[in-house]
Amino acid sequence: IYSIYPVQALEPKYSVRSSMDPTGTILIEMPSPLASLDTAAIHLYSQIDTLWYRAPYEFSRKDSTLRYYELRADWQLGREYSLEIDSAAFVDVYGLVSNEFKQGIKVKSLDEYSTLVMETSGIRDSNLIVQLLDKSENIVQQVKAEADGSAAFYYINPGNYYVRAFIDRNGNGIWDTGVYAEDLQPEDVYYYHRSIECKAKWDNTLQWNITERKRYLQKPGDLVKQKASKSKRKQMNRNAERAKQLGIEYVKDIKVKK
Repeated sequence: IYSIYPVQALEPKYSVRSSMDPTGTILIEMPSPLASLDTAAIHLYSQIDTLWYRAPYEFSRKDSTLRYYELRADWQLGREYSLEIDSAAFVDVYGLVSNEFKQGIKVKSLDEYSTLVMETSGIRDSNLIVQLLDKSENIVQQVKAEADGSAAFYYINPGNYYVRAFIDRNGNGIWDTGVYAEDLQPEDVYYYHRSIECKAKWDNTLQWNITERKRYLQKPGDLVKQKASKSKRKQMNRNAERAKQLGIEYVKDIKVKK
């Protein structure tokens, strides 16, 4: 008696949620490089009233590894979509074939978002980049300031945020740390001095004189404390590892009675 094992399938990782922002994209990660893909087997449908219609999309490769792909669409606020991918849409270099995939998507309505406009002054530079940050200093959105200094952020999920700006001297869209060998200084960075609460249905417009405060006084205390806390944890981990190598019991905190 012979056992027949099921054929192994290619299992892509689909980064798609049932609830999506209108600026969102769908990322697809392959476990191995693809030998072929059939975009005709990828379908995006949009529901209008009670009927479903084909929705246009762009499908592209993100890098040269043949493993990372991105699907972009003109997502309409408050609308429902269905992403449907036929079996054998993707075939990797080992001959593994993907199974079918289907996911419903609902794009949030405008009432679920906030808008923030920062009207900057103190600096007029055509290369001024303004960033919206979360509490961990991750970039949520990034825009180039307009000629009048204004920077607008749309479709912000409710929460507390921070704002940072830098002068993008080389125009590459990212903050550069500088090059010592070439005597290039890091690009100038500025912080709005406090956190900003964004609420659903709210439009906020704030005035920000970027140079009004000295730069070492600009960064909000919440972000400074968080950075110090992370640094302290790393130092404690190094101390513990050093003590372990020496065969010494490491005690984190020693309290001395007065």
